Amino acid sequence: MEFETRIPVVDFSLGGVSGGQVLLFIADSATLNDALLLSMLAAFNLMDQGLSCVAVQTDEPHSLAAKKFKHMFLPDKYHALTKAMDEGRFTYLDLVSDKFPSGENFEGLVGLVLVRNDIDRILYEANRAMEKMRASFPESPVILLYHNISSTMVDFDSKAALNMFKKLISNIKQNGGIFIGVLNRDIHELEITSTLKHFSNYTMEFGLEFKEDLPRPYLQVSKTPLVGFARKLLHKKIAYHISGNKFETFSPASFYLDELEDGQVFYQNGEISILGTKHLVLPTQLLASLLLNFEKSIDYDGYRNIVMELGKDFGAKSVRIVESEFNLKEDRLLHSTLMYVGARGYGRVLNIEGSLESGTLKVRVHSSLAELWGKSDKPVDLLIEGSLLGAVQEITGKKWTSKEIRCIAMGDNYCEFELTQI
Repeated sequence: MEFETRIPVVDFSLGGVSGGQVLLFIADSATLNDALLLSMLAAFNLMDQGLSCVAVQTDEPHSLAAKKFKHMFLPDKYHALTKAMDEGRFTYLDLVSDKFPSGENFEGLVGLVLVRNDIDRILYEANRAMEKMRASFPESPVILLYHNISSTMVDFDSKAALNMFKKLISNIKQNGGIFIGVLNRDIHELEITSTLKHFSNYTMEFGLEFKEDLPRPYLQVSKTPLVGFARKLLHKKIAYHISGNKFETFSPASFYLDELEDGQVFYQNGEISILGTKHLVLPTQLLASLLLNFEKSIDYDGYRNIVMELGKDFGAKSVRIVESEFNLKEDRLLHSTLMYVGARGYGRVLNIEGSLESGTLKVRVHSSLAELWGKSDKPVDLLIEGSLLGAVQEITGKKWTSKEIRCIAMGDNYCEFELTQI
């Protein structure tokens, strides 16, 4: 049985995670906190689906660590932790030394076990805690969330620590659990990092690069058995942003731009063909002005019907292009089509909730057209709304309804569309 991490780039790449898998988050010193937060988010999202978790905390004195888990950085995920605590599905192994005496007030944190920071003791207590979880909840995998691998490597001889992780991971794979670990590659020799990557089913690698003197964090998912389109996508750097209670990845448009460039042909007579379809490159402002003037020249209902039909045709044709090139189906075909269209300059997909199978979708985008439209008292993204409608109807072969419920032109921070199967 597969479970969703609810981290879009991971679930899109892997289709979910299942028992016996190892998930490794690798970061440099500049992005280590991001890796810690995202790995914790993945674990909490899995707990929200009924899984149990044994968390090993290595980075902070236990009083601070307890507070960190008590007051999670994502408020909307806190219920997953409290529910797991109440049901006995969460055990927190807090590594302590002689500097921190036991008996301190942990603010009511349930399931906390103080473990002396000794490599043999860690191995024993982690395996013991997972065995108890498996006995109490035999129907679901047990997550081992290790924060973080690098601290243990530094505290002890790296080869001895690596041997401990081999044994932990062997236990996980044999008993159908899920291992989530974080590694700071800056403080390890390449052999250590490569060995741990070899153990994993996939790795999410974080990094930081500078463009015009500004830091740009990125991540990429790799090391999976998938091939073809998925493999090309996984090894591309994807920008991300963490703020408040949100983790967002930006559509990996670079992949689609590469494909567009490979399939782009310029003809002597001035025509441009992309993946076998003729294109005309126009400034976004020109298209916005055309639509604005068109809207003013006829009654609104007539304008809406015409632009929606144009959008539906565009969405359906875009689906056919992506499907023929990449051989994708269902939700992956929809997601890829939206990213493919976004690479042409229409905007960026921020979030997709729901699924085609469920018959309900909510799509959040940053619309280039709406941004240039000016102020409006009604939604203006009829072309995008129609394209979404045409895309989902082309993929499912069924009728859907659509509605734009938020719009940048109306003062919202993004445009949002609701689609429902009839």
